[in-house]
Amino acid sequence: MKKANLQHHYNSKHAKLNELKGQMCLDKVNVLRRSFGAQQAVFIRPQSDRDNTTHASFVVSELIAKKLMPHSEGEFVKECLVATAELLAPDKVKLFQSVSLSRRTVSDRITDMAQDIEKTLKDTARDFQFFSLACDETTDLTNIAQLAIFVRGITAEFDTREELLSLQAMHGTTKGEDLFEQVVLAMNKFELQFDKLSGLATDGAPAMVGAQKGLTALFKKEMSHLSLDPSELVVCHCIIHQENLCAQSLKLNNVMTTIVSTINVIKSRGLNSRQFKELLSELESEYGDLVYHCEVRWLSHGNMLTRFYSLREEVKQFMEMKGRPVMELSDSKWLCDLGFMVDITKYLSELNVKLQAKLKLWQVQLERGNTIHFPTLQEQKPAVTSEYAAECAKLLQAFGERFQDMKSKQRELNIFATPFNVEPADVPDNLQHEIIELQSNDELKARFNLSVFLVQAVLYDGISDALT
Repeated sequence: MKKANLQHHYNSKHAKLNELKGQMCLDKVNVLRRSFGAQQAVFIRPQSDRDNTTHASFVVSELIAKKLMPHSEGEFVKECLVATAELLAPDKVKLFQSVSLSRRTVSDRITDMAQDIEKTLKDTARDFQFFSLACDETTDLTNIAQLAIFVRGITAEFDTREELLSLQAMHGTTKGEDLFEQVVLAMNKFELQFDKLSGLATDGAPAMVGAQKGLTALFKKEMSHLSLDPSELVVCHCIIHQENLCAQSLKLNNVMTTIVSTINVIKSRGLNSRQFKELLSELESEYGDLVYHCEVRWLSHGNMLTRFYSLREEVKQFMEMKGRPVMELSDSKWLCDLGFMVDITKYLSELNVKLQAKLKLWQVQLERGNTIHFPTLQEQKPAVTSEYAAECAKLLQAFGERFQDMKSKQRELNIFATPFNVEPADVPDNLQHEIIELQSNDELKARFNLSVFLVQAVLYDGISDALT
């Protein structure tokens, strides 16, 4: 594209354009531009359509993966899209037909997205200044042990990321050495170094916390082998799992035993299940069926109890029809116990730091016969509520016995939660000067006090409403 070459081409091919002057020249330029744009559109529009159809293929494949559907479902989805386009956008039918959603294509798309997520996480992990891991081992529906490994890291810009690092299938034993091997493989895969590991959370199983061959013990041995201080590794028991253990201190077994046996009678046999659903349909009940609960997923207790309570009259009628009446459903005391269990499991499923304070409030109120925060129990109009106050006391005791690992780190946590209230002499030596400088900054102190005041105001309003 040298000037001499362009000049030669212009003079030899377009010499007549020199005769155009003024407005005629401008009009000719505009015509040529429009012509050139039309020529480009011939190539640009098909490219845009191809990009859009490829994007649509990825979007549908992602939905298929999220819903755990077979990859062959992509072909059925395409049939639906084409049928819809024929009715709503006949001029776009060919475009919908060009969306590739064969089984192999869907599989390739899902693989590509997984690899992209892995690459993104690997790039992010390189920037972590520190990171912590959470490990949970459980068994899936096919009785294969699965080790879920989560990572939470922070960059130099204080940007935090939390992701599922890996889900490792373990077909052999699940000893501490096996778990450690899988976690190290995941760390190496994402280039996570031991010198940046600051915390490790586990589910509290013996293979995780064994003193000699548990996962945490092996981590500390490896850190010592790498000349790192294992005492700097913050090890804790999963908070959600500990709350699950606290919830198990509830001893109203008479409620759970009756409910589980009744649900098993209805749902374990196909005929009973179909007849019960038909009865609910005839009675136009709020729900269409009962639900099971899973011991591993303890939050399902709340869903099961709520559903059973809502359908208690229908269950009573059905069991009487089958000649197996549930006498507890006519017992006002048992119904009160059920109402209390429905309410308390709902609260326990809402994990928050104010739960212990609420338990203290509920204990006092139930001792006084006040059921304002237990609406399901209140419906049954219990004569005595001291028994339920005792259950709240058991939960409080369980919470007090748990979370010892977090309480042992309370001083370190206070440095970040209440930095203006800690004594500089009580913090680690490498942070003492920084704490003094922070506490001497009046502007930061004023902003911190304002935020604390706003939080306290919100909590005061909530407590006032609770007491009234």
